[in-house]
Amino acid sequence: MFTRTLASLTIALALAGSSHAGEFNTAETACALEAASPFEPGFETTGKAVEMIDPHRAIETCWAALGTGDNDYRLNAWMARAYYAAGAFEDAFYYANRAAAEGIPLGQYIAGILYSNGEAGPVQPEYGAQLLAKSGEAGFIPALQGLAISLLNGTGVAQDPALAVEFLQLAADSGFGPAATTLGKLYFDGIGVDQSDMESARLLRLAVHLGDASGAHELALYAESGIGGPVDKAKAAELHETAIVLGNRASLTSLAMLYVRGEGVTRDLAKAGQLLERAADMGDEKAQQLLSLIVSSS
Repeated sequence: MFTRTLASLTIALALAGSSHAGEFNTAETACALEAASPFEPGFETTGKAVEMIDPHRAIETCWAALGTGDNDYRLNAWMARAYYAAGAFEDAFYYANRAAAEGIPLGQYIAGILYSNGEAGPVQPEYGAQLLAKSGEAGFIPALQGLAISLLNGTGVAQDPALAVEFLQLAADSGFGPAATTLGKLYFDGIGVDQSDMESARLLRLAVHLGDASGAHELALYAESGIGGPVDKAKAAELHETAIVLGNRASLTSLAMLYVRGEGVTRDLAKAGQLLERAADMGDEKAQQLLSLIVSSS
């Protein structure tokens, strides 16, 4: 099935440029601007990475749009994405299933992920993989990442790291940054490919170029440790800043520690405290502990 999916997706990608979004009213358009994916045809320039979604605003905007026009089947997928961004996986699951039932690739993707990982409750990895395959065959690039994870872990499908690498490579070549990050990690670990720190770092640089927050964070850690290149704490700080702008929470704590130690940046406990406070406000317990230590020592 998955070899066929790979071939089908290659064809779908070639045809994707001819697809266009339907007619949306003002309220529906507002919802799309808050929660659509840049990998949906018609939203390549206005769609947002999930880390850049403002969940509260997106949910409120999409709620207001439901029932105002003829595109609720699309709105259900965007509601699912907004709830997913908020970490409200049960609500995301509800709306994703509604969209998936209408054959919406974004809905199939989100439902497939949640069926596979069980974050919304029911765990049906085989069905999750089927939904991801349908989404991928429709040309939705992120679904390849989901399929690759299933293939790497043997979740709902036979374990096949080599095929997972093919899916990730196609997704990365098609501009999906998270796939480049995952592929970079596989080269670091030597899973499905020959181990190579240099190739791992190259793929993470591609992920950063494609705007992936996790890729920027990982590459910053490489620069701190000298993986795939020389140790460069100043570059690490710069990459952590990029990751933060792209929505990565872990880089808040990592950058704070560079400020605490004065590595790559001028030592600044006040700045470190600000970064840790931001991370703690997002629920990072380690950041809260470090913040307490800084406050008690100052």
